[in-house]
Formats: sequence, C-alpha cells, structure tokens
Amino acid sequence: MNICEAMGMSISHFESILKMTQRELKEHLVQQLRAHDYEPVCKSGFLYAEGTVPVLLVAHLDTVHTHRPDIICCSEDGRYLMSPYGIGGDDRAGVYMILMLMRECHCHILFCEDEELGGVGARKFTNSKLRPEVNYIAELDRRGRNDTVFYHCDNPDFMEFVCSFGFKENSGSFSDISVVAPHLKTAAVNISAGYFNEHRPHEMIDTYAMCENVRRLTAMFWQNTCHFPYKERVHARGSMFGEQSSLFAPMVEKPSRAATCKLLMPLPEETRLYMGQHQIGSAPEYRMDRSGNLYTAAAIPALYPIRQGSGGYSHGSRKRVLCTVSPGQHGGPS
Repeated sequence: MNICEAMGMSISHFESILKMTQRELKEHLVQQLRAHDYEPVCKSGFLYAEGTVPVLLVAHLDTVHTHRPDIICCSEDGRYLMSPYGIGGDDRAGVYMILMLMRECHCHILFCEDEELGGVGARKFTNSKLRPEVNYIAELDRRGRNDTVFYHCDNPDFMEFVCSFGFKENSGSFSDISVVAPHLKTAAVNISAGYFNEHRPHEMIDTYAMCENVRRLTAMFWQNTCHFPYKERVHARGSMFGEQSSLFAPMVEKPSRAATCKLLMPLPEETRLYMGQHQIGSAPEYRMDRSGNLYTAAAIPALYPIRQGSGGYSHGSRKRVLCTVSPGQHGGPS
C-alpha cells in the first residue's frame, strides 16, 4: 500500500478538481465544507469557514493556465500527474490537501480567488469584517516537497516549530499570506504542496509528496501551541525580495561580476506573455534565463552580448544571442 492509499487520497476526486474552473471549484468547496460540519462564508473573492482548531489553512483557487487540463497523464505507479496544457497544481494541489486535512483537523479555512493576479481575493478578505483568532497561518502554495517560506514574517520561535517537522526554510516573493498575516498580526508559513515547474506546460504533481505533507501537517496541527505573533522582517535597503539586512553588509567583499552574472536571451518577436487571460507584454519587453524565468528589459540598464560562439540558444534555424546582466539590475521570479 502506497502513502496515497494509506491517507485515503481519491485520485479521481483530485482530477475532477484539477479540471474545474475557479467558479466551479468555489461552488464545489462550499458543498465539501458543509458536508464536514462547516458553515462557509462565501464572498466575492474568497471562501472562509470557521473551525475549532486554532490554525488558519490557506490556498488559492485560480491557476495561470487558460486551458482546462482535460487530458491528464499519470506515471505507471500513479505517483506523478501532468497535462499537455499545464495541470494547475499551483494551487489545486494545495486545495485538495486542505480537503484531506479537514477530515483530521477542524481548522479554520480560507480559499482565495485570483492570487495569481496579485492576491486579489486575499485583499478582499482583509477588507472584510472577518478576523479569525488563530495561533498561526499555514498556506499550501509552495513548489517542491519540503520547503517552507516565511516571506516577511520573522518569528524565530515559529520558524523553529515548523521546521521541527522536517521542513526546510527557503525564500520566495509572494503568496496570499503576504497580505493576510500582517492583517491578522499572526505568524504564517507557506508549505510545499507537491507541484513542480509551476506556470509552465510541463508542470508536474507528486501525489506522494502531497500525502506525506498532509501526514506531517496533521501531526503539527494537533500540537498545542501559543499564539505566534507576526514580526516584520528587517529588510536590506533597496531589496525587493526580503533579504535581512546586516550591519556588516558594507564590509563584505562583493563577488566578482563573472561569478554572479545571469545569462539572458531575447524572446522571439511573435511571443506573447499572459497572466491568466490577460496579456501582460510583448517579447521585446522581456528577457529569459536558462531556467525559463522572465525579466523586464526596462529594468535592465545595460546588456552585455556574449561573443559569438561562446553561448546561444538555437531555435529552428534562428540563433538567439545570450546576454549577461549584473546582479541587482533585474527583477527575479516569484
């Protein structure tokens, strides 16, 4: 028996959730919450349900993909799921994990709409009169298997508590808890939901990782804790990504440009970029690195072409010349 069978995961139910629109999913979750003795509050932008365990679980209902994953492929052992158009594990995996968790722990639950458009639903929640009293907040909206991201929350006791369950701290830029945690003045963490290569057609979901984290989180939620307050992280001046500042930073020798530069390439002229269903720009405005991350050309004051033959990206018969950019001159991925 694999861990998914042991944890009672229904692959057919999960696949149906992957194929729903955001609106269909919201209606489905209302029914699921009522079936588990919740009284959901359904508002424009979010769905909230009060629980009895003082933990707030968060996930978002939207995905970046414009096509439904009508075709879902799985590995021979059923562990991995993919779809030709992108499967939407970010964040349908987190949604389904909360449905599994609420069978074991009657936590408070918040499902947000349009996180991928800048946390729209989370902001609507903070503008409502709802203010759950919980000890901490856990969002399930992080790639990978073992990651925890605390964003601007810097509560060492809370970080130690979460990581004691086998998770490892990592960095990130934004999720719904970036908005909700400061509003509720409560510490929050974003935890891996088992998906990989998010926002791309070759996105993949590891169902074993989902179930393993449901097991770990169940144990974590049943621990009696005090309230972990939200403590704002001290940022480095001019930082975009929340690194902690240091009094000794000016004394640290800067790494060489060769060791820290990024390789970027222009996109084909016919490329169009979308966030959800909205076009956000055209190819000349962006550059791409070897991992597929995008950077705005407007934020890059100087590009340094690599010598012909020292690098490049072949696309059909056309040659893309790679460029470099010094650190601190570009925007980074989420």
